[in-house]
Amino acid sequence: MVEGRMGLRSLNLPLLVETSDVDLAEDFYNPALSNAVEYKRGVGYFTSNWFQFTARGLKGLAGNGGTAKWIISPQLSEEDWEALQKGEEARRNQELYNRLTHLVRDIEEGLEEETLNTIAWMIADGLLEIKIAITGEELGGAFHDKWGIVTDENGDKIAFHGSQNDSQQGFSNYESYSVFIGWDSERDLQRIERHERRFDEIWNNKKKGVYSLSLPDSIALDIAELRDQDNRPYNDPPEERKAKSAFRWRHQEEAVNAFLEQGYGILHMATGTGKTRTSLKILDRLLMQDEVENIVVATYGNDLLNQWYSTLIRNFDSTDLLVYKEFGGDKQLGTFLTRNRDQLEALIISYDNLDECIDGDTHNKLNRALLICDEVHNIGSPTRQESLTGKLDVFPYRLGLSATPFDPYDPQRNDFIRDEIGPVVYEFGLDDAIRRGILCELDYTPLFYQLSEEDKEKQQAVFGRYQGMKQENPSLPKSRLYMMLARVRKESEEKLPPFKRLLEKNPDVLEACLIFVETKKYGKKVQDIIHDYTKSYRTYYGEDDEQNLDDFSKGKISTLVSSRAISEGIDIQSVRNIILFTSDRSKGTTIQRIGRALRTDPDNPEKTANIVDFVVRSDIEELDDEEKDEMPPDRDRYEWLMNLSQVTREEY
Repeated sequence: MVEGRMGLRSLNLPLLVETSDVDLAEDFYNPALSNAVEYKRGVGYFTSNWFQFTARGLKGLAGNGGTAKWIISPQLSEEDWEALQKGEEARRNQELYNRLTHLVRDIEEGLEEETLNTIAWMIADGLLEIKIAITGEELGGAFHDKWGIVTDENGDKIAFHGSQNDSQQGFSNYESYSVFIGWDSERDLQRIERHERRFDEIWNNKKKGVYSLSLPDSIALDIAELRDQDNRPYNDPPEERKAKSAFRWRHQEEAVNAFLEQGYGILHMATGTGKTRTSLKILDRLLMQDEVENIVVATYGNDLLNQWYSTLIRNFDSTDLLVYKEFGGDKQLGTFLTRNRDQLEALIISYDNLDECIDGDTHNKLNRALLICDEVHNIGSPTRQESLTGKLDVFPYRLGLSATPFDPYDPQRNDFIRDEIGPVVYEFGLDDAIRRGILCELDYTPLFYQLSEEDKEKQQAVFGRYQGMKQENPSLPKSRLYMMLARVRKESEEKLPPFKRLLEKNPDVLEACLIFVETKKYGKKVQDIIHDYTKSYRTYYGEDDEQNLDDFSKGKISTLVSSRAISEGIDIQSVRNIILFTSDRSKGTTIQRIGRALRTDPDNPEKTANIVDFVVRSDIEELDDEEKDEMPPDRDRYEWLMNLSQVTREEY
């Protein structure tokens, strides 16, 4: 066959390929892959030295911006096969994991430097994915088929089906492939479609009798680390190819290892960086090591609690996990605590009911449980401190998740969280996530205003009220004063004129836009302004119809005026603009809110978020020496967001 630049049709493809007649690597694989943008391969036996023979073709595939997917069978002894759990449970099997680690050594030791670098870079870039196939109980044997599908940039396809395994021995055995050519005949095209459909069904776990599980990220990362970081052997692939690679998200494995080394503590990870997925990886590792038998997920708010219920149901087979709910109208705590069962069990519970769970644990189920505290900053309210202090250490593993675990103006809450959950064991902030390309870059648009005389009078009144409250309660924290003063700024009508001037110059800021206001009354004033520039807006204050939020997330309306109700637990990738009429002195709420826009959008890889903020001009003027101990409230946020807007994505 002769390689060309015209895709698969430029190749002289026979109906049958036999190793006795041709060099299967040079005459089939390399030409086909060099002309491809997608390669799908299912094979019963695989060793990495196959890459050595086809490195040129794979390099061409990668250079075309193409991708490769392999479904392979693990190489296990008969005893290991018998012990291997079937289906989804297999991904927590220690022996299977141990065998897969051999793949790293096999690649590192068995490949020449150039081939090793190509494979490692393809995995790092997300161009090469590998899944492991396990047959179900209906079959009981091994995944033993061998077939493949190759697609070029024109959409032309070929498929092949035959006897050869992907191994060095496969090139020296007598082997053969039947080749099906999509543009030759309708019958061949139907065969190709059937072969591709069954591959996709196995890949997506929709084929009865076969279960596929992804190569563990820790294994993929070990392979990716073998690359020459200064020598990608092909052109930099498109961003959308790299966005989901294990290497892009390697901070999750770092977080898993950091937590397991301690056994308790907090993952301080920015919104959109995969805290939930990371916690599930921790759970998988603990189950693999037989360290836990039960799971308790605690958080605040029915939306988040219901999301956790859906997440666990989606990630576990119903025969492997029983899930109980103790929130809203569901009262299943008693059933969860009744007795120990020979099955993994999970309880999803609100923070306010967690003390009841601990007090009622007469069967000591919690002694073998992982506690996951999502949005852990919410566990520290005074009433929860009173009910939970000294109780959480019944859980041998305690995991806190939050983008904003601590409040600099509430040290008592912070101490409680550290004492009961643990310290921060891993941190991955907004700037880290932007550099990695996990969150998008942002523009910062500060709108300056000055407080009116009426605003200043309100502030003076706040100082007076605070002093009176302080006399009655000397332990009253200064954070209470900051909250009262902030309310004046949040409701200042002096923000409205600069906002109107912004819309006059740039009405597009209302596209895919979330506007945060302090009150519904203030929101009405904002609506009166935006009404002149768009009719495609709605409100969402909690009591509003949930359909408004759903319509906004689907792009049916361009602007949503909201409050705290949407700050946490909502994932809307298309949001581009955030307008902050209301901001707390603490960064916590602001981080949650701007995180709505910083999520990357698969449909818009070059997305840049825009954060519009309102800043009292006098707050950013030069401070006198005696004033430097008391940073003006808007200045800290202004400098932080300005610095964040300078962070750019770094290529690896």
